[in-house]
Amino acid sequence: MRRLGLLVLGLVAGATTALAAQQSIAARLSGRASPEIVTLVQDLGSSAASRGLPVDPLIQKAIEGNAKGVPSERVATAVRLVYAQLDTAAAALRSAGLNSPPDTVQVAAGGFAITAGLGGRDIAELARTGRPAAAVTVGLRVAGTLAALGVPPTEAVTLVSASLRAGQAPGDLLALPGRVQSEMARGATPAQAAAGLARAAAAQARHGPPPHPGPPPHPPAPPHP
Repeated sequence: MRRLGLLVLGLVAGATTALAAQQSIAARLSGRASPEIVTLVQDLGSSAASRGLPVDPLIQKAIEGNAKGVPSERVATAVRLVYAQLDTAAAALRSAGLNSPPDTVQVAAGGFAITAGLGGRDIAELARTGRPAAAVTVGLRVAGTLAALGVPPTEAVTLVSASLRAGQAPGDLLALPGRVQSEMARGATPAQAAAGLARAAAAQARHGPPPHPGPPPHPPAPPHP
């Protein structure tokens, strides 16, 4: 009887949470999306929450479409696509064999990378670098940004993977798109720029960062008169 009571309480709590989430979505989309889009985002949002997917990208896509005056049917298609991309990213992260399930921030970063042109295998490869979840999350965002700059997915993943394995700090990872753009300004293609930086990161992973130069030697003492 006690177990039945706990089960009922769990079901009630779950239903209450889902209702609160739907009300939150409706409040955020009030006046910013058509009624049919609000209903769609509520339905997809409930499904996303139950699957451990972030809901915010769905809301943002609906708001973006409405702000641009996009017809409702096209907004609906775009929102469903975002849901599918988030689901693909979550499945890829789980397939990487991480010790803990991916959180919604990491899934959102993976969804962003997929939107930019990466695939599920690319997401899994970045997750398998052995770096902490926070670093992988930054890496996913950076890989997506590189792809948006025109770096092919293979080169983007190779560069970010090598940088993660080299133990580069988040600030260094976030600087990669700017470094690629600098090489492109010198005449390199996006693929060439990324490949050159990837070779340097791989060398750092093998041998460690170059040693810092020591202080300059003291000048010789002047001769005695």
